[in-house]
Amino acid sequence: MNLYRKRLKLIKGKGVYVWDEDGNRYLDAIAGIGVAILGHSNEELAGAISEQVEKLMVAGPMFHHEEKDEALGELSRFLSFEYAYFGNSGTEAVEAALKFARLYTGKKEIIAMTNAFHGRTFGSLSATWKKKYREGFEPLVPGFKHIPFNSVEAAKDAITKETAAVIVEPIQGEGGIIPAKEEFIKTLRDLTHDNDALLIVDEVQSAFRTGKFLAIEHYKVQPDIVTMGKGLANGVPIGLTLANFDIPRGKHGSTFGGNPLACKAMATTLRILRRENLIEKANKKSIIVGGDKVIMTRGKGLMIGILLKENAGKYVKMLQDKGLLVNTAGSRVIRLLPPLIITKEQMLWVKETIEGVLNEDQ
Repeated sequence: MNLYRKRLKLIKGKGVYVWDEDGNRYLDAIAGIGVAILGHSNEELAGAISEQVEKLMVAGPMFHHEEKDEALGELSRFLSFEYAYFGNSGTEAVEAALKFARLYTGKKEIIAMTNAFHGRTFGSLSATWKKKYREGFEPLVPGFKHIPFNSVEAAKDAITKETAAVIVEPIQGEGGIIPAKEEFIKTLRDLTHDNDALLIVDEVQSAFRTGKFLAIEHYKVQPDIVTMGKGLANGVPIGLTLANFDIPRGKHGSTFGGNPLACKAMATTLRILRRENLIEKANKKSIIVGGDKVIMTRGKGLMIGILLKENAGKYVKMLQDKGLLVNTAGSRVIRLLPPLIITKEQMLWVKETIEGVLNEDQ
């Protein structure tokens, strides 16, 4: 049975472009929901992966290997965290963070945000807000509650000595590409510190894209735990949970987490990002889309949401027909998460194409 017969079937990609089975070319401005940060079929990365496949693909968590040292060495050029725990996806990274928070603090309450998305496993789903993701899987993990995103007063009321951790996205992705307010993030940091709770920052979608390695760096706040995934290895499955405290050996683990292949892909991806200054260049390539149907363009750098006055879903297919791949974030937001290798000229074409389609549909 083919459950996807109505969907676009992609057969190859190169750089910022992908091709379908009929030979049509598309500019991929969603990049696997923010995964292909170096674009498709990067030659240097493909070569490194190919060599690693022939050398060593698997080493169980009871062993060490040089590829893990290489990956963490490249990471240390951007960030300073004492401990790193590898998984295979962003949702696994969040799951680990939630477990670590309860184990480290000895408390149970986790506070998340309205409109948040943190994944689809039971812990991360419990922190995720939307009913459509949660429905059918209840009862979820107890001890979670949600407060309004960007509400300082709600945070002050909710965070107490009973709180183990607060989890927040610096820019809500699925929630509509909504940046956190500086006062809100700093309030969360102060309140968690004062109540012996942990601040977990979910950077699975926002890392690399905003002109900083982590979006939280814009707020000059140091979180206790950071979660990463998506583009960290440019398409090779990986998750990473960073913390400044250790977890007793055996309390958490992953059969495939931190395998040599994923670590080599991560190291190579980070090396290219650093060498080409792709993170720093992201803000220079950002765009603002205008028009009568547009309320605002929001986000940072190459994490862009175009908020419309009407439903955005119908424009996904219309843009696809023009050779541009996007998706939505919420019912009225067109979401752009293009590869960081995209040029300013290509981003201007994206802007013109979206504005053209919005203006055509009168």
